[in-house]
Amino acid sequence: MNALIDRISKAYDEVPYTSAAFTVSAPEHLRAVAHLFGLDAPVPERARVLELGCAAGGNLIPFAVRHPGAEVVGIDLSPVQIDIGRNLVEAMGLKNVRLIQGSIADVGQELGKFDYIVCHGVYSWVPEDVRAAILRVCSERLTPDGVAYVSYNTYPGWKAKEIVRDAMLLRAGDRAAARERLAYARGIIEFLHEQAKQGTVLSTVMGEHIDMIRDGEDYYLSHEYLELCNAPCYFKDFVSDARAQDLEYLGDATVATMFASNYGTAAAPALLAECGGDQVVLEQLLDFLQNRTFRQSLLVHADRGAKIRYQLAAERIANLHVAGRYAKDDTGANGMVHWTYTGGATVSTYSPVTSEVIEQLNAAWPATVPVAELLSTCSEGDTDRVLELVTNLIVGNAVRFRSEPVVPGTLGDKPAVRPELRKLAAAGDHPVVLFTEWHQPAKVAPMERFLLPLLSGDVDAEQLVGAVQQAVEQGGLRVTRDGETLTDPIEVLASIRGQVNSALDSLAVNAMLCASPVKAEAASATPVGKSVDKASPKPAKAANTKAAKPTAKTEAPAKPAAKPEAPASSKPSRPPRGKK
Repeated sequence: MNALIDRISKAYDEVPYTSAAFTVSAPEHLRAVAHLFGLDAPVPERARVLELGCAAGGNLIPFAVRHPGAEVVGIDLSPVQIDIGRNLVEAMGLKNVRLIQGSIADVGQELGKFDYIVCHGVYSWVPEDVRAAILRVCSERLTPDGVAYVSYNTYPGWKAKEIVRDAMLLRAGDRAAARERLAYARGIIEFLHEQAKQGTVLSTVMGEHIDMIRDGEDYYLSHEYLELCNAPCYFKDFVSDARAQDLEYLGDATVATMFASNYGTAAAPALLAECGGDQVVLEQLLDFLQNRTFRQSLLVHADRGAKIRYQLAAERIANLHVAGRYAKDDTGANGMVHWTYTGGATVSTYSPVTSEVIEQLNAAWPATVPVAELLSTCSEGDTDRVLELVTNLIVGNAVRFRSEPVVPGTLGDKPAVRPELRKLAAAGDHPVVLFTEWHQPAKVAPMERFLLPLLSGDVDAEQLVGAVQQAVEQGGLRVTRDGETLTDPIEVLASIRGQVNSALDSLAVNAMLCASPVKAEAASATPVGKSVDKASPKPAKAANTKAAKPTAKTEAPAKPAAKPEAPASSKPSRPPRGKK
């Protein structure tokens, strides 16, 4: 077994996994989900958080930055990734992060207890004894009111993906180099896609997966399809194994997946009748209905199971803070208004109350609005409608929710980014992805990446324009249109100004600014450029300013970011409370 563990470790050393924030694993979200289903969980500000299989710390670092009073510990088998993470933690000046190189199977009481335990992308990809150790650690190291998060591959969806994996493993053979193995493995899927007889199971499977095999990131494909271990399971079997360790299933990190009516009004009555009030049976049936391939399950100690309530209580909804961004579509001929949530869900309504709430959320974005505030600002007779609407938005995956407010920064004269994030952006080439205040991975454009280290709260837009202009003059950046470098000084300046404003607007909308200017030492040795000639017109606020020549762009290498998980799109419903 030690030889297998060594081989797994070397595989991750050779092809490091991009290390990023996984939005629904954030302790703030886990606390809110627990609250939703009737349980209290520890306040994040001073929580102890453990991540099993932390890679370079990309999922821990954002939480540690948001909560300097918390203590976070990560353990990973790969010494290469741990070294990368430690170097970045030191460069960012974080004092509350500890990264340990070692096996999950060796975790014991010496680390103490944790309020939140996160294990993302590990459970299915390790040997059976390590899977057992993950659940053991969750049971033994979790505080009495703590919450654990474990993600894993699931059947029935992985039945088809195993055909792809088996073919890729066959072609990869015993080739030693990881990238060579992947190149050969991709080739067999191309061949099978071209040659499979139409209408067969093989043809269907290849058609469903060919785009991912062609376009997926090398690190993802290598570890998802060519890893030494990949053991999917049925949801019910995972819960059974968790219960054997005195743990109980609380819910899914994406709560919309738990509700039968989200899968069609025709199917819901039959599903609810079939499950007999057992939440685990209901969700296993839903997995079959959706051919689900991946789960993110939340666990608590077994003695808390009797307190879980899947019928959502109005008083708990009223204590939440919610946020969302919605685009208004054309109003239908029948007067129905359609709003599209950024996650993909559609909200359709005749009710002015619904539109008023959505407009309040849009005005506050990316910050949260207390549900209590939504209730206090509506008409006296509309409070029940507002509570029902918020409940439906949560169940339909059409709003974000937290137990505490989320208050990112807004654009001002001198926008600010957390100093730790500025330092991470300035740290050069590394696998840790930038992040937002909502614990999301942030894929930024070259201009945004250039500006991030400069946003200390002491620099105004004119100085930022000057810094970009200076970098262009020194050859560090170039301004292009249709692939051609701009040389006319007036065109260059106009394009820079527009792009700076656009970049600042993007950083604000995507919750990368902090709530107030942070005074700290410079995150980068890159000097802030001089202000441009004051005879030039001062740019308006970024939200209202566009580049004079929008087709021009500033080019510089950009970092890859983990692809965000696609949110479910659904209509609201409420399943019965599961048996415990």
